[in-house]
Amino acid sequence: MVCLWPLAVFDCQEGNPHGKIILNLVCLLTARKCLTYEVIYIKLLDYEGDIDGICKQIHSATKGWGTNEDGLIAALGSLGPVERWHVATRYEAEYGEKLVDLMKKESGGSDFGTAIQLLAQPIEEAECSILKRACSGIGTKEKLVVLVLSGRTNKEIKVLKQKFYGMYGEDLAVKMAGELSGNMEKFITACLQAEEVPYNPEIHTEEKAEEDARLFDKAGREQFGTDESTLFKIICESPPEYLKMVNLKYVERAGYSLVRSIEKELDGDDEKAAKHALNMKLKPRETAAIFIESTMKGIGTDEYCLTASILMFQGIMGQGYPAYEKEYDKSLAKRVKGELRGDFEKLLLAMIDANVKMDYEEEA
Repeated sequence: MVCLWPLAVFDCQEGNPHGKIILNLVCLLTARKCLTYEVIYIKLLDYEGDIDGICKQIHSATKGWGTNEDGLIAALGSLGPVERWHVATRYEAEYGEKLVDLMKKESGGSDFGTAIQLLAQPIEEAECSILKRACSGIGTKEKLVVLVLSGRTNKEIKVLKQKFYGMYGEDLAVKMAGELSGNMEKFITACLQAEEVPYNPEIHTEEKAEEDARLFDKAGREQFGTDESTLFKIICESPPEYLKMVNLKYVERAGYSLVRSIEKELDGDDEKAAKHALNMKLKPRETAAIFIESTMKGIGTDEYCLTASILMFQGIMGQGYPAYEKEYDKSLAKRVKGELRGDFEKLLLAMIDANVKMDYEEEA
């Protein structure tokens, strides 16, 4: 599974923001005596810029009467997940107020306000707040649940479960079980179990792929009714490298792909969730582009979901989101300009243009 967060985000979450690595070096000092020394290696931060300067810029933009929205856009709009973690942490230490609370006071519940609040939090907190919003009000907003929980790595899911409990005092799996039902609940529960197996070429062989393709076929096409649990298990537990092998074997067997099989066997939100997870393993950047487009497609734009998806896919899409343009022959910036206006438009354009360090390199 592709990780949506830059790897340096995990250093921040673990209280190791500078990527300190302690190596044990065994030094043979004499023929008879050996001593162990600690060698400290500090790697360069994954961002360039003045965190204190950004915090001062935010403070200046919110000081006194009124809010300088352009100042907030300039300060926060172009930051990636690692920088935002540092800014949120540093601002609270320097000014004694959580940055997200300040943004709530200054910007309220407008589209711009909700977007700037997401940017004012470390990425794991922002994603938990997206899940909380998905469960607020009448009905559950399943699309936001799919965005945050479907197709994530074991490590991301573990962090999100811990952070959600820390923020809201609720078990995330229990919360989702209470909000969802049917196959959608089954699938999200499978996602939250975080049981993707690490790829091992000695285990994930052509023979095993052929067998799992047979099981996938048996759970759907070859029986009356669908065994959703088997489909979900194969999707969630298979590493991307192996799932691509299973997909090829399934095409040989059925004449169409695993994705097409899901479209035939499932429907509604559970179909969308399973397809999203499957495609995030098979073709993540194309899948991210399609999800972003879906928030603007048809009558009206889902402004919050658009913001959340641009925020979450920064770590794999790259500056300008070129995968979107490849998919739709139009830049994402141009598409957004046709949908939004004012400060909200400016903020999302800054997010799209952010030069975020990427750890993921998709195979050609």
